[in-house]
Amino acid sequence: METSHDQEKKMELRRGVLVFVVLAVLTVIEYFLGTHGAPGIFLWLIALLKAGLVIWFYMHIQRAFREEGGH
Repeated sequence: METSHDQEKKMELRRGVLVFVVLAVLTVIEYFLGTHGAPGIFLWLIALLKAGLVIWFYMHIQRAFREEGGH
């Protein structure tokens, strides 16, 4: 029988894999746009989006804004 902690860990892993896939897709789009002469603003927007995803999901920045104490 799984505990709520085990379920939470599985959910976190699933979320991490999903974010990884989204980052990979954004990288492919970024490469395609970069090699086909798209305006630089699109590349900047994708780069900022990717940076935000990494900071939010992999660096766990949301913990700093929780009321329960976080770090």
